[in-house]
Amino acid sequence: MKKLYIIILALFTVASCDILEPEPLTSLDATAALVDGSSANAILLGAYSQMQNINYYGMEYVLNIDLIADNARYQGFFDSQLEIDQRAVPFTNLWVTQAWPNIYRVINMANLLITEVPEIEDPLFNNRNRVLGEAHAIRALAYFDLLRIYGEFFIAGSAFGIPLILEPIENNDFSLIPEIGRSSVAETYNQILDDLNTGIELLEGFNDRGRLNFWAALSLRARINLYRENYSAAIEDADRVITEGPFSLLSSVFDIYQATEPTSESIFDVEYNDQDQSSFNTYIIRRDEYNVDPSLLDAFEDGDERAELFTFSRNSFRSDKYPDPTNSNNAKVFRLAELYLIRSEAAVMVSENPNAGTDDLNVIRERAGLSPINSFSSMGDYIDALLQERRVELNYEGHRFFDLVRFDRIGSVLDMPSFRKVWPIPRDELQVSDGILVQNPGYETL
Repeated sequence: MKKLYIIILALFTVASCDILEPEPLTSLDATAALVDGSSANAILLGAYSQMQNINYYGMEYVLNIDLIADNARYQGFFDSQLEIDQRAVPFTNLWVTQAWPNIYRVINMANLLITEVPEIEDPLFNNRNRVLGEAHAIRALAYFDLLRIYGEFFIAGSAFGIPLILEPIENNDFSLIPEIGRSSVAETYNQILDDLNTGIELLEGFNDRGRLNFWAALSLRARINLYRENYSAAIEDADRVITEGPFSLLSSVFDIYQATEPTSESIFDVEYNDQDQSSFNTYIIRRDEYNVDPSLLDAFEDGDERAELFTFSRNSFRSDKYPDPTNSNNAKVFRLAELYLIRSEAAVMVSENPNAGTDDLNVIRERAGLSPINSFSSMGDYIDALLQERRVELNYEGHRFFDLVRFDRIGSVLDMPSFRKVWPIPRDELQVSDGILVQNPGYETL
């Protein structure tokens, strides 16, 4: 289990520099103190830098969610993606093994800031509350992302949540860290929401779309409450983002993805550029790990402009959502279209009225060039339309498998056994935990 917490040890020196533009620190050293605003901002940038990792928002966390579902198909050379595409992921899978510690590295940086920043005595530290707010929001997102992969996020009473570590590693002496078991799903969600509530309070007025800003924290809380079926709360936050936030849908879906900077529709992007690259274009366009599943192409209605967001080369269709050849397209963690879909779903579910969310559904349809839907005759008809709309709008953005899990459709759509709604805990973590960390049900004998 100690491997969960290991962060690369490297020396760093905190130089006197502009508090708004420090160098990111992605490694923490026992001899380096968090002593002022400059070092706090550097560590915060280091957390964002760690989020850019290929195993996280740099590519795999986003695309593997579509690969295990029915949006992407594997035609490449890596066993890791092959296992995911075959929907038979073992606990030795390379991505399962690497994503776990990489996301916990992000959490450890947030822990350091949350613990130490309130005690810093620095008269020039004029963005202390914002740093704390971002750290809480980052920790909330990281724990939610871990829970969606490794925990039974869809069962409120499940004991199979995520190990919660809320304090930084003291002096980076990993021998001092006790073995930590899994918190329940409810405990994990409570911690995530506590962090979000604190972050939202501290981030009021902050709207940098390349950071976990106030509106992004509200969007995350809306998404989480939707997952938890707390529909009234999801409506409240989604409505606030839509009606009060400084965002607007682009008139053309193509403009969303051609951009290499956040757009008016962006709520939070993990940003990249030609010097600080992601891997999306490499693995989608130049390689064959994430080619388009034919069933995704078949899902589009006639006249849907989003059906044009694909290219054909080397005998396969490819998503054109990350077209920049220098890998400068951002990972779109939250954008306004999702909030309309959240508000639509939550309105229908809380009222049990299949037409309560039709207007929001039609906002997204009409932007794509489709005719509005007049009404639904049943809840089942609405859910089918919702899943269809989320699929054609949010494909290759990391949502499809989670949607099928939430509506208990991995069996009927993907022909997967129910226990595979959750991914396995990595073997490496189990081996070093001395039995404290337990495997997810169904994987114990695989």
